[in-house]
Amino acid sequence: FTEKAAAEMEERVDILVPFGATGSWISTFHAFGDRVLREHSLELGLTSDFKVLSKPEQIIFFCEHLFEFPLRYYRPLGNPTKHIEALLTIISRAKDEDISVEEYLKHAERMRSKADPLTLTSPLNKGEGQGGGELAEIAAQQTEVANTYKTYQEILMKEGMIDFGDQVNLPLTLFREHPIVLKRYQEQFKYILVDEFQDTNYAQFQLVRLLAERHRNITVVGDDDQSIYKFRGAAISNILNFMKCYPDARQVVLAENYRSTQLILDAAYRLIINNNPERLEEKNKIDKKLRGGRTGTIPATHFHYDTVSSEADAVAQMVKEKASSNDYKYRDIAVLVRSNNDAEPFLRAFNMHGIPHIFSGSRGLYSRIEIKLLIAFLRTIADPANSMYLFYLASSDIYQMNMIELTLCSNIADRKNLSLYHVFTHLDKFEELSELSSEAKATIAKIIEDINKYITESRDISTGRLLYNFLTNSGLLKRLSSSKDNEDHRSLQNIAKFFEAVKNFEHLSVNDRVQHYIKHLDMLIEAGDNPAVAEADIDEDAVSVMTVHKSKGLEFPVVFMVSLVNLKFPTKNFSDPIELPQELIKDIVPSGDFHVQEERRLFYVGMTRAKEELYFTSSRDYGGAKARKVSPFVVETLNLNEDDLSLYKASALEEIRRFAPSIESNSSGLAPMKEGEMLKLNCYQIDDYNTCPLKFKYLHILRIPLYSHHAVIYGSALHSAVAEYFKRKKLGIPISFDDIKKIYESSWKSEGFLSKEHEEARFNTGIEALGRFFEKEEKAGILPTYIEKEFNFFIGKNKITGRWDRVDENNGTGHIIDYKSSEVKDQKTADDKTRKNLQLSIYALAYREVHGRLPDNVHLYFLESGIIGSAEPKEKDIEKTITKINTVAAGIRQRIYSAKPDYNNCEYCAYQNICAEHA
Repeated sequence: FTEKAAAEMEERVDILVPFGATGSWISTFHAFGDRVLREHSLELGLTSDFKVLSKPEQIIFFCEHLFEFPLRYYRPLGNPTKHIEALLTIISRAKDEDISVEEYLKHAERMRSKADPLTLTSPLNKGEGQGGGELAEIAAQQTEVANTYKTYQEILMKEGMIDFGDQVNLPLTLFREHPIVLKRYQEQFKYILVDEFQDTNYAQFQLVRLLAERHRNITVVGDDDQSIYKFRGAAISNILNFMKCYPDARQVVLAENYRSTQLILDAAYRLIINNNPERLEEKNKIDKKLRGGRTGTIPATHFHYDTVSSEADAVAQMVKEKASSNDYKYRDIAVLVRSNNDAEPFLRAFNMHGIPHIFSGSRGLYSRIEIKLLIAFLRTIADPANSMYLFYLASSDIYQMNMIELTLCSNIADRKNLSLYHVFTHLDKFEELSELSSEAKATIAKIIEDINKYITESRDISTGRLLYNFLTNSGLLKRLSSSKDNEDHRSLQNIAKFFEAVKNFEHLSVNDRVQHYIKHLDMLIEAGDNPAVAEADIDEDAVSVMTVHKSKGLEFPVVFMVSLVNLKFPTKNFSDPIELPQELIKDIVPSGDFHVQEERRLFYVGMTRAKEELYFTSSRDYGGAKARKVSPFVVETLNLNEDDLSLYKASALEEIRRFAPSIESNSSGLAPMKEGEMLKLNCYQIDDYNTCPLKFKYLHILRIPLYSHHAVIYGSALHSAVAEYFKRKKLGIPISFDDIKKIYESSWKSEGFLSKEHEEARFNTGIEALGRFFEKEEKAGILPTYIEKEFNFFIGKNKITGRWDRVDENNGTGHIIDYKSSEVKDQKTADDKTRKNLQLSIYALAYREVHGRLPDNVHLYFLESGIIGSAEPKEKDIEKTITKINTVAAGIRQRIYSAKPDYNNCEYCAYQNICAEHA
């Protein structure tokens, strides 16, 4: 269910299964569906370069087309956007339940036919026609929802877009409407395994059942006690009723637990049996009581405090004591919270105590200091009269204006009802500012100069380019990238995430300028968007703070579950604003209080993250008027009663200490990879490290934002057109030159070009190159054996992955062809580049690993000139390539990222402006 889990599964298969014995697809459901859709987009009327909308992008998409939807009840003119999120939620739920547009429309029609016909013309008049008015109102609402669902899908299709639900539903549609396609996949996948089966939704199980219909070799692995994703559509009935669908299936109970002590497992079991009889253990008459492989002497323990501040402070103290002993490091400890907001007091306490920590929340990117700075910059350029953001910008690390003098300027602006920008640009008009220091005046002059420069630039360049200019010109990228501090590295990764989101706006907007982006950002924030901060990829010694949902699949020697009070854990049960009609729901919900059952399962998941020690904490006071009761789950787990809940109260001195300044914790450096750990590298990463290890770090470890270079845009568009040409040829689908031009145009992005004239000239050059390519290939009439074919192989514990552009195999010969968009005008240069190309050498090595022999030739096909460079791979050259790969892997394993200055490489390096070591 996550890309990370899929990658880990792939790694295990690579280790356990001999090479060549498997061509498995290992992926999330959505990635699987996406891959199927891109291979069969034509059958569904989609373009192969369709875009998948995220939830925030769906909301904006809906807003932009708001008045194209047949809405009345759900589009009140006083607040037309009020119900957008609710409408999208019910459409998403419909897709989870495999409810088609046609099914929903038929349901709405049935509702209308049941309603009193006399009241249909006035659906909002309740009480008329013997209750018909109320029924008519419901029918009218359901008709609106059904027609909105229909229109939403139509507009998505027209715009070449899909959403997450479509990545499962459209493959279902494809398989149901195109039996030949279904047959191909049924024959391809003889064996199917679904991990975390308890988290599948109804539609995903239908997809699995279709694929498994032919061979019926299906294995599902799951634990009904860990089904915790109902809020995103998971259907627990899938696992509870699996044996009804496959009565001849063999049931294997995995009762051995290698993670937790028996004391922790017994406590968890005491909790979860309160969900009986709606558990597999009861339904299938099996024994699910886990047997631990670890002995332990410390039982799950509960501490109850007077206030949340006392609770957070006590947790911090305990964490510090454990990390100070020789038994545990900070990285061995996790603090689990029910919701992101519950983490705040504990993060503050860790700061105060100087405890290194990583918060892996599902939200919070916009709240990070470095992102607030970027947003303040963009808002200031979009509207320099907005004093709040100009104040933030002036006080930031970029300009560091003296706060006393900045506050003086701000107060004058407030008193005189002027903008801070106006005050900054008219300093000599205000007598009160006559004594500003020369440093302050110089800073203000620099701020105004920069703002005016960027405002002028913003007229002609995209928001992404504007932001990139600010990041580089301000020196922010250079300062953070040269830092040895892990917190600075995380700031860089957060900037990279935000930068990608800004760049993504270019593909959503017809007119990408900063003013339009700010409106877009406001809509995102209003819709509740606040993306997760960057994951801590760097191996550092720090406490993990995360939600229980986020902890699924992880384990820690010591776990603290905190803020365990009623209405926090379990939370209140909030129903959807627009509920899916019961008649359409296909998931069978268990009896009893289903919400409390799900929350209990979530608590169970949190408990079973602990390997050795498990602590529960709660407090009486979380800031409300009423004292909070301890979570019933703690009571169930530990068999507590009122007498057991003695309060710990902080002393006056402890209360005062909480206001002391935080201690700066030392960030640890990068630790080498563990011995025997698998390292996955693609051809580009090998080439990047070989060119310069520091470049590799900037690009692949820190992910420092880069603005797309025009050469990359040009090459990518050419490659898309060439790949689609051969793809259709192999499928026997006719393709004309006009089709190729359309694919080229749809893949084109207006990024990175020096001017409009430069972009037009480059675009036309590509059309001419594709014309020559089309004519040449049509005349040759050769069908490639493989197009865009992925490969992987191992060198020791190093997994090398890549993709061949094209492979031709004829009469026992093999030829690898790679397409290039760079300019080469003579055969000698083409052959020379082919012979020296590391990427091609790796391709030849991969061919040898897959086919047991080297290809006869490797070629670089230069599309602009039509010249094809050739080289014959030799074993001695391949051995040199293996040595090069091993050298690169050894450096990465040891985390050696030293710069390798070279005049030619540095001249063309995208990071030369921020690298202090370039030649």
